[in-house]
Amino acid sequence: PASYSALSLISANMCIGLADELGVDIEYHRAGGLRLCETEAELPVVLSWMERMKPVEGLSLNFLSQAELRELEPALSHHIYGAVYSDIDGHVNPFKLTAAYADAAKRLGARIMTHTDVKGITVKDGEVRAVVTSNGTIRTKTVVNAAGIGVPDIGNMVGLTIPLGVSRGQVVTTEAVPHLFNCAFVGTFQQTANGNVLIGSTNEVVGYTRQVTCQPITRIIQKAVRMVPALREVSAIRLWAGLRPMPVDGLPILGFVPYVKGFIMATGHSGISLAQVTGKIVADLVTTGKSSIPIAEWDFMRFTGYQHAYAVEAYNVFRATHNRAPTPAVAYLAARP
Repeated sequence: PASYSALSLISANMCIGLADELGVDIEYHRAGGLRLCETEAELPVVLSWMERMKPVEGLSLNFLSQAELRELEPALSHHIYGAVYSDIDGHVNPFKLTAAYADAAKRLGARIMTHTDVKGITVKDGEVRAVVTSNGTIRTKTVVNAAGIGVPDIGNMVGLTIPLGVSRGQVVTTEAVPHLFNCAFVGTFQQTANGNVLIGSTNEVVGYTRQVTCQPITRIIQKAVRMVPALREVSAIRLWAGLRPMPVDGLPILGFVPYVKGFIMATGHSGISLAQVTGKIVADLVTTGKSSIPIAEWDFMRFTGYQHAYAVEAYNVFRATHNRAPTPAVAYLAARP
């Protein structure tokens, strides 16, 4: 929805000046982004998406013709029909960004406990009191559940059923090559500052396995070579897979949970692009009890009523029947009792 793009835009704008604040070159470049439209048959879907995004203030989208696209990105194949261009898109080095956040947090007094398992959360009179870990008990009245694919397990510790599945993304990393692209390409490929090209990623509902599999990898390589013929002569040096936490409606879950005082949710599938705004929202909630950025749409309570297509009951029925979480793009309606 447009509101999700608006949230992403806030987060993207927070990246400006972030390297100076963190004191680290995080390789953030706002060079613009492209969503490729490979054939004319895809055009109605692309135009429909652009129409939905119109309410987002500050988001500029333009459809580039084949000729305009080729002028901007000469490495692309001649057959690609066109693309949607956004000037606010870009890319960042996720490893450097994560490490920079951790270092900055420690400078400000945070204690990061690695290799530490959360064994349980103590709740008394409906309020968080402590977190029990493999390295001792931490007394606290506030817990932020930002555990990625472990979010449902942490929720279970306070009696919550959190409808979140797992999406596997597989990626191909190539050898470093001379400059190929000027822009970032949404969901297909991008080139790092070192010259490596990342191809992918996939979006698969396969449970909690990080195994790299041949068929999906082959598909994304074939698509990349079709779109960028020069990649045919480039060697792959690494195949890897990661797991995304995916709420069943594909949207973030942010904010307090009414059932357990002091328990804050902070999860979604877009960890890097929403990192900045999520951090701001959580900091506001912890320090002031409210967010300066509207988050009602991302409230956990949307899963508890029949007004929502992804009611917890429907999620649990599907999971029990199919032994996996439902695909995020498809709604499963719970029948009223």
